[in-house]
Amino acid sequence: MVTGYYPTTLHEAADFLQAHPDALLISGGTDVMVVKKSAESEIFLNRIEEIKQVEQTEDALRIGAGMTYRELLDNNLVPEVLKEAIRGIASPAIRNLGTMAGNICNASPAGDTLPVLYALDAKLVLVHSKSGKMHFRKVAIEDFIKGIRKIDLNPGEMVSAIEIPRQSYDNLQTTLYQKVGARQSEAISKLSFVGLGKIKEGQVMDVRIAFGSVGVTSIRKRELEKILIGKSINEVRAEKKAIVEAYSTYINPIDDQRSTAVYRKKVCLNLLDAFIEDLCETEASKHK
Repeated sequence: MVTGYYPTTLHEAADFLQAHPDALLISGGTDVMVVKKSAESEIFLNRIEEIKQVEQTEDALRIGAGMTYRELLDNNLVPEVLKEAIRGIASPAIRNLGTMAGNICNASPAGDTLPVLYALDAKLVLVHSKSGKMHFRKVAIEDFIKGIRKIDLNPGEMVSAIEIPRQSYDNLQTTLYQKVGARQSEAISKLSFVGLGKIKEGQVMDVRIAFGSVGVTSIRKRELEKILIGKSINEVRAEKKAIVEAYSTYINPIDDQRSTAVYRKKVCLNLLDAFIEDLCETEASKHK
């Protein structure tokens, strides 16, 4: 027999989860239905108003775990590059129910929002209840997602919010997001790419690059990004081939029913090349 719980506050949900650590957490339920999960106890989160908010502070954007994709698309605080990824997710019906927190916890290599969240330095705000008190911790998304369907979530713990540093998306000059699939949406991605960049006075001040569907997790290599930071656009152009070759080492996709490894890798590297060129062109066009 399945027992359902319908908490109306985050504290209630955390208390229920402490008492029933094996309970299944359900918000939109779109991923739950696909993998046919079930449990003796199920906690339905869609009545908790405090996790259905988007708040912007001086330092970060905080997205409640209960926010649906549709609500995020309608919110003016959400970065446009993240909205681009959301628009390619499934169908309008799914976007009306599904949540980004669910997409993260599903931990699929093909998760559409994941590469963008990697590039935006997103953190997961996790909560659990102990002795009637709420306890929170924050985990960077690349540490939270351990592998396919594997996440850093302890028994009795749940995601309450996603935090994105404002410096990760404020004043970006170049953004490129591309999902490659059989269709624009309503299809699992063959691969995805996101590049974010900022140039000031001819020098690269910031750059973030991530790939999806070409490894067991999204791929972001900060050590390769650091090679670009501080360089002039002429230096970046001169070293573009070497940079693309360096990324090639880390992109090791598989063959499956959706695509071939050769195609995935080639397109990823082409998109990286195009992003670097766009980054340089954006600055060069200012001086024409």
